[in-house]
Amino acid sequence: MITIIICCRTADIPQEFKDNIAATIGCEYELCVIDNSHNDYNIFSAYNEGVRRSKGDILCFMHEDIIFHSENWGKILYGHFTKSPQTGAFGIAGGHYLPNRPCYWPELRKESSNFIQGGMENGQYKLRKILHDRYKTERTLVAAIDGVFMAMPKHFFTDGLVKWDDQTYCGFHFYDADMCMQIHQAGYEVEVVWDILLEHKSNGNYNATFIKTREMWYEKWKTKLPIVKGIEMTKEDVDICANIMDATDDSYRYYLLLHSKAYRLGKFMLHPTWTNMRNLFSKE
Repeated sequence: MITIIICCRTADIPQEFKDNIAATIGCEYELCVIDNSHNDYNIFSAYNEGVRRSKGDILCFMHEDIIFHSENWGKILYGHFTKSPQTGAFGIAGGHYLPNRPCYWPELRKESSNFIQGGMENGQYKLRKILHDRYKTERTLVAAIDGVFMAMPKHFFTDGLVKWDDQTYCGFHFYDADMCMQIHQAGYEVEVVWDILLEHKSNGNYNATFIKTREMWYEKWKTKLPIVKGIEMTKEDVDICANIMDATDDSYRYYLLLHSKAYRLGKFMLHPTWTNMRNLFSKE
């Protein structure tokens, strides 16, 4: 049986999603929805609670804002675990390269992704991009997968190989990358599959907490990096990724500056001065 574990911002997931799962999974399953409407959990503690409640031998951790497009995806998933016992987690999007510095793998554009991305535009939901290559059939090795959909054997948790690290982290970021690093250390692989297609209805939220957790993740795993899976990285590739990371780090530092208390205080104190100067020049 598959246990579907979802950390939900409300008391329950939408009925539309329940109906979609029932119509597409194609095997026995149970829903384990962690009610986080009162912010009692972070993603790590919520998922640990889901593991404790679960009865299935395969655990699927997923977002609450997705819709499955593939029929019998549960049966397909069981087939992948049967054919690939050395794989510890399957996902639908992942990055091939985790460098030895703070980084979020999508920033590097070294990825294999198989999903439909949607989002709100001018108050209406629209499809933004389709990242699905229907001609790919083989599973693809990656260094880390995205938390929108992660499937793992339950015995990894009961055997003590992995655990959602609610001691180090306390938010909703990098849980997926941290889990993938644990799987690698246990001697297993992480893969993206091409025969399970889903639609993700929202984008991620990258804020100051995300940037801080990015640093925490690196401090925890820096002695185990870099990791390259599924591709060859030439020196030119590494240099290009380094330039991308430099630019990303600069943008994050700028973001943190704009949202710092010192910046807001300075902006408040200088507001009358800027207003007077603007009025002066406008008169001239």
